[in-house]
Amino acid sequence: MNVFNPRILEACIRDVSVRLTDHQKASVLLHALEQLPTEGGSREIMESSVQAFLKINGLPCADLTKALILRAKTRLVAGYRTSAQQDLHSVLTLDPDNQDVKAIIHSQHLRPEMLLREPHGPPRFSIEVWTQIALFLPKRDLKSLLLIPHPISRIASQLLFRETDLHLTPLHEPTGLDLGVSFDDASDVDRDLDNWHHQRSADILTRILVDPQFAGQIRSLGIHAASHDLSQSLAFQVGMLLNALPKLSNLKKIHCSGSKDLMLRTVRCIHKCIPKIQELSLELADPSLDIDIPRFKHLTHFSLTSEGGDPTSTHIFIAQSRDTLRALAIQNSCWHFPADALSLRQLSNLEFGGHLTTEMFSEILSNGYQLDSLKLSGSLECSPSPLFRQHRSALPFLRHLHIRITSLNRQVHDRDLCPSISEFVRHRNQLRTYHLFLPCGAENRRIGFDASAWGVLPALSQLRSLAMTIPCDLALGLAGWLVPRNVSALVLDMEGAAVDVMSFLKQIRPGIPTSLKYVGITNMRIRSAQVVVEHGFPQVRVVAIGHNVWSVIRKEVQASDISVEQWPYRRVRFHQKEWLELMECGDAVWRSVSG
Repeated sequence: MNVFNPRILEACIRDVSVRLTDHQKASVLLHALEQLPTEGGSREIMESSVQAFLKINGLPCADLTKALILRAKTRLVAGYRTSAQQDLHSVLTLDPDNQDVKAIIHSQHLRPEMLLREPHGPPRFSIEVWTQIALFLPKRDLKSLLLIPHPISRIASQLLFRETDLHLTPLHEPTGLDLGVSFDDASDVDRDLDNWHHQRSADILTRILVDPQFAGQIRSLGIHAASHDLSQSLAFQVGMLLNALPKLSNLKKIHCSGSKDLMLRTVRCIHKCIPKIQELSLELADPSLDIDIPRFKHLTHFSLTSEGGDPTSTHIFIAQSRDTLRALAIQNSCWHFPADALSLRQLSNLEFGGHLTTEMFSEILSNGYQLDSLKLSGSLECSPSPLFRQHRSALPFLRHLHIRITSLNRQVHDRDLCPSISEFVRHRNQLRTYHLFLPCGAENRRIGFDASAWGVLPALSQLRSLAMTIPCDLALGLAGWLVPRNVSALVLDMEGAAVDVMSFLKQIRPGIPTSLKYVGITNMRIRSAQVVVEHGFPQVRVVAIGHNVWSVIRKEVQASDISVEQWPYRRVRFHQKEWLELMECGDAVWRSVSG
């Protein structure tokens, strides 16, 4: 049986060319280019090959003219006549009697004087160069480039649609999110915007179905749908989605939020068509339900947000993926930490929201050696201070720490908890993010939460993001000075501070670091974001009060003339990371597993 593998021939050519001199390699390259057809999308190969060929010194004049003529023919076929004429002019400079050039001039009806014409405008960059330039631009600038009649417009479109979001149902904005200013009522939502997003999602799905090249560009897909479809259009949209998913051959990351039925059908389709998916994020809208997730052998990031339900199937899935998982996020207030299903030594990013138990703290502090980011939230069911003391030097690579205790079990009395956490972070100079939210009131004494929890902050000299609850015994005038000078994002939980707004702003303002660009305030009645900027934080660019966010706008003529602009709910919900980075407030973004 005679079986020939053409890859062997390619390997042999490569092995032989390695042993040749530069001039010999140039001769081999020129011979190969002569065999290359001028049509069929070979212009990029010809351009880069000839450019490399011309960089070699000491080549014969005959070889140079052959290379330039080959490139000129390819450019003429592609419609780049001015560039082709330049190549022909260069050949005539080297060989005035070249017959090949004269034949081309005759066939293309060119006059010799046309070869002397210089191209108008700036030099042309290759598509590769423009792509590298566009990679450094934020999404907002890429969207502006879509309107420019230039090749970079197509490049911007390709980069923008690498991360694609689909909104399959209308968005119902919440009301009364905070005690202060809230978003508009659902009855006042701009339904035209909903219809625009609905049509946009349908157009994207249609484009995926009919354009394989466009489908191959998508790397990340977000699917957003309500648990109940009031417009009765979800079934049709889901049908299009399931037909489009097999076309996404290069998809690496997917996020899906919606009902159990939508999530189950989507996950099964992905498992069948795109088994090499690397990042999976699920947000289950139906309460008290779980979902059977098939195994993905290449999964590195997994995130699940749900409420209630049986964790057994999820724990089985995590156990099946333990060898490949590097980042895990579980948010369910009714669940316990899946210690038996995890291989913590391999994780670099861990987020858990649920029951905080002794087993969880012991497992993380003992085996989370590679953790770079750790986020824990939920009800405290134990007294973990001895574990923090015992493993004071654990987690040596930790740079981002978030702890939020929402409530305390009645049997929990751990007055050394806050002092032990302070000692745990005190000597971590590499710490960039430190968030600590604790219950206030009578529960303060049970966990030892007082002003000493803020005393550790000056030791964290490299801290960039700080979010903490202010205890009732902390002097607000001192709080500002305790904030490390490099902090650019600050969030203050005012649940334990019984003080009016103006008094708070007046006391904390003198000590606030000048590097601050983002400030957030929670659990405090504030009716105007502009008051916060003018009287407390004049240097910031973004203000967040509860769930509401404002941009700070300064007049170019007079910097003291300040106004604020509230963010729409869609921006806060879906595009907050992008806009914060645009406003130079990237330190305010928690680098979550789900992205």
